[in-house]
Amino acid sequence: MASILRVWTAMAEKQPLLTIAVTNGTLGGIGDLLAQTIECLNSKKRFAWNTQRTLRFVAWGALCAPIFHKWYQLLNRKFPLPAKQPKQSVINTGFAVAVTQRVAADQCIYAPMGIAGFYVAMNFMEGRDWESAKARLREYYWPTLAANYAVWPMVQAINFGFIPPIYRVPFSSIVSIFWNTFISWINAQSSSAVDVPVETAHTHVEPRHHDAIDAKV
Repeated sequence: MASILRVWTAMAEKQPLLTIAVTNGTLGGIGDLLAQTIECLNSKKRFAWNTQRTLRFVAWGALCAPIFHKWYQLLNRKFPLPAKQPKQSVINTGFAVAVTQRVAADQCIYAPMGIAGFYVAMNFMEGRDWESAKARLREYYWPTLAANYAVWPMVQAINFGFIPPIYRVPFSSIVSIFWNTFISWINAQSSSAVDVPVETAHTHVEPRHHDAIDAKV
C-alpha cells in the first residue's frame, strides 16, 4: 500500500491534473458500481451492470477533479493556515478560524453550484432535454443539499485542516464512496426513511418524473 501511495504521489507531482482526473474518475466509477450492486441486492434481482451509467460517473468524476483541485488551491490562498509554532498545539484559534472559513466557503458557494451542475450534466449525458433537467432539480436538489450539509461540513473540516493538499481531492472522493453506499443502504432498509436521493457525484437514481416525460414523447 505504501509503495502504491509513493507511486501515486510521484505521478501527481509531475502531472497533478491528469493524475487527479484519472483517480477521481476511477473512484466515481467504483462508487456507481457499488451503488448498482446495493440496488440489485435490495431488489433481489439478478445483477446486470449498467456500463453506460458507470461511464457517465467516470466522465463526471474526471471532469470535476481539476475543478476541485483549483477550487481547493483558491481556498488555500484565500484562507491560509497559520504556521505551526514550536511547542504549540495543532488546534489553535487561527487554525480553527481558517478551517472554518474554508468549510463555509466550500459549503456556501461550491456545494450548491456543484450539486446543481451534477444533476444538469447527468441529465444531458443521458440524452434528455432541459425540461427534464428542471424537473430533476425540482425533485432532488433541495433534499440532496440538505443531506450534503448533514455530512460534508465535518468531512471537509478534516480535509482542509489535516489532509495534505495533494491528497484532498482523492480523500473527498474516497469518502464519497462510503457516503453514497451508506445513504443507499439506509434508504432501502427503512420504509419510513425520508426520500433522500442517493445521487451525488458517485451514484445515480432515475427520477420519478421520467415516466411522465417519456409518456409525452
